[in-house]
Amino acid sequence: MRVRDTLTERKVRVAGPGRGRKPVTLYVCGVTPYDSGHMGHAFTFSVFDVLVRYLESKGTRVKYVQNVTDIDDPLFERARRDGVDWRILADRETQVHIRDMTVLGWRAPDRMPRVSDEIQRILAAVNRLHASGHAYKTDALYFDVATYRGYGKLSHRSRRSMLRKLRDEGLLGTVGPDGKRQALDFPLWRGSAPDEPSWPSKFGAGRPGWHIECSAMAMRYLGDQIDIHGGGRDLEFSHHESERAQSESLTGKRPFARAWVHTGMVRYEGRKMSKSLGNLVKVSHALNRAPAAAVRLYLISHKYGRDWDFTWSGLARYARLVERLRALLAHSAQRGRRTGPGAALMREFDAALCDDLDIPRAVRALRRALREGDAAAVRKMLDVLVGTAALS
Repeated sequence: MRVRDTLTERKVRVAGPGRGRKPVTLYVCGVTPYDSGHMGHAFTFSVFDVLVRYLESKGTRVKYVQNVTDIDDPLFERARRDGVDWRILADRETQVHIRDMTVLGWRAPDRMPRVSDEIQRILAAVNRLHASGHAYKTDALYFDVATYRGYGKLSHRSRRSMLRKLRDEGLLGTVGPDGKRQALDFPLWRGSAPDEPSWPSKFGAGRPGWHIECSAMAMRYLGDQIDIHGGGRDLEFSHHESERAQSESLTGKRPFARAWVHTGMVRYEGRKMSKSLGNLVKVSHALNRAPAAAVRLYLISHKYGRDWDFTWSGLARYARLVERLRALLAHSAQRGRRTGPGAALMREFDAALCDDLDIPRAVRALRRALREGDAAAVRKMLDVLVGTAALS
């Protein structure tokens, strides 16, 4: 199986002969739990669930970690706005995320570490970066980007482009004696506001920066180097760019991830679906209109690396498809005869998913199996494509 690596822009083999019993290690950046899950989140996590389910269906073990970013500015800002304790908000919205993805049939990650439970590990990584000369202390502890060659290569951005994105996101900060040495440097440890959590450290009481959180958790649970690091394309810069720099600076090992895999953005009414724009279509809204399997099939019917537009009419088409699939399986169960799936159909399905996780092509194989009335092939394909999501 090969997937496209964002860094090299080449397809990289991540599974196949020669691995033995060694598991594929997968880290996917999870939610910042301050709003219930929307279709953009569901798209990303459903895509990686297909990856996990397919590899495991072929006998390849997968060690899958997805974090919960419960220490971050957007969470604290929402808790402040709503007058609720940040811990209560994080717990509630994490449960919404797990509930939504369970209904959508995911194979739950092996671990879902929360940043708030990993502070000592994060601090240990911060201390090592400081001791090795990759960080300096002013008003916060910053990673010194000048000590890492290749910053910007993952996202394929120029310095000007990186600065523009930081400015647009309000993350540029201040350069000067009491701030950053240069604008691309980013915080590893920073002070906390009075209503934010705080932990003691030799750099002063405070909390971790966003990027170091994932480096520490990925390496704790999966090791110094991992096979696949995933997330939405909006994380390429600055999150994954910075995570790569920190992680490789910590260990001296390259690459940190053998393949960086990024999903496209989901738009609604012509604009990127996001909390800040207020144009979210939540998973619960979609489930009110279609079975869970239809929602999931509609999501994954789009090529994972491309942006696409969510429409209610598109979801309705997949609801009709799922009804036809359900009817075929029900008819097959009534007949009581079970045969193996068609070999040609399964070869087509396998070839699609082994070629950079081409799920739309795999869905076309599913449609062909439906047309040919091959219930066994339909059943086997659905096990990978929709997992335990209900057909009705």
